[in-house]
Amino acid sequence: MFKALLSGICAGAVLCASVSAEPLRFAVFGDIQEETAEGHAKDLALAERINEANPEFTVFVGDIQGGGPCTDQQREEAVEVYSRINGPLVFVPGDNAWTDCKLKGKGDWHPLERLEKLREALVPKGKSLGKNPMPLVQQKGEYRENARWMRKGIVFVTLHMPGGNNGLYPDRYAFEEYERRNKANLEWLQAAYDEVKSKNAKGLVVLFHGNPGWDDIYWRATAYRDFKSLLANEGEELSVPILAVHGDSHIFRVDKPLKFKDGRTRANHVTRLEVFGSPERGYVLVTADENNPEIFSFSAVEVEGHPGQ
Repeated sequence: MFKALLSGICAGAVLCASVSAEPLRFAVFGDIQEETAEGHAKDLALAERINEANPEFTVFVGDIQGGGPCTDQQREEAVEVYSRINGPLVFVPGDNAWTDCKLKGKGDWHPLERLEKLREALVPKGKSLGKNPMPLVQQKGEYRENARWMRKGIVFVTLHMPGGNNGLYPDRYAFEEYERRNKANLEWLQAAYDEVKSKNAKGLVVLFHGNPGWDDIYWRATAYRDFKSLLANEGEELSVPILAVHGDSHIFRVDKPLKFKDGRTRANHVTRLEVFGSPERGYVLVTADENNPEIFSFSAVEVEGHPGQ
């Protein structure tokens, strides 16, 4: 049964301000991984639920399949789901449909071949998906899925940063690809910072798939370390709220994720939103209101819970 779980959630002790006359509302969801005909039907129904909320645009933050074999079917079914979205839909890649595709049980695919198929189907040049696409500024070069746009004083940026330790597997191809992609991601995030400054933006939304290990209080040398450092340090210099939106670990939550060992917040300017993930099915409607000191507030809508609910 369709039910609204939360309304106007703000991280920490932040108070949610009253809604302004024309706030921006956008939807985010991800990790649709029930690889059955019934699961696909439910994903199509989820698209219709998002349409009922009438967001200005929607972003899918990665993973169109679960742990089964990599096939073209999952990609084709994802295309059908996104085509049902009335407004613009921006796609962010996850790991299960490309970086994992050489693992046992996933098929004997080359991951970069799978990634190129994703781009062909889900990352059109210069624009989003959805029934009414919107123009996007895409990063030049190999990673055009890194996109940027601005709405009502808020800068949005997508980064190709999947789960599974940012796609870094212990082989030469994966390391070289990670090195290229990590460099591109850092440059693209810095470009978003530059736009925030030049446009005098009120906030920044960074959207990606992989949970970067926010609880890693010692900041060990994971493949997300550079990103977290840039978000915490140079990001603070922007003096605007930053919302980091991701999927991957399938737990809906809103918090201030960058902490010191004693629990104190390291970077109060960063709020994390993690979206629902299989077997739960839902979306989060985000409101950006410049009259709200924290800019962002959240309404989480769970369409279907765990089996038995």
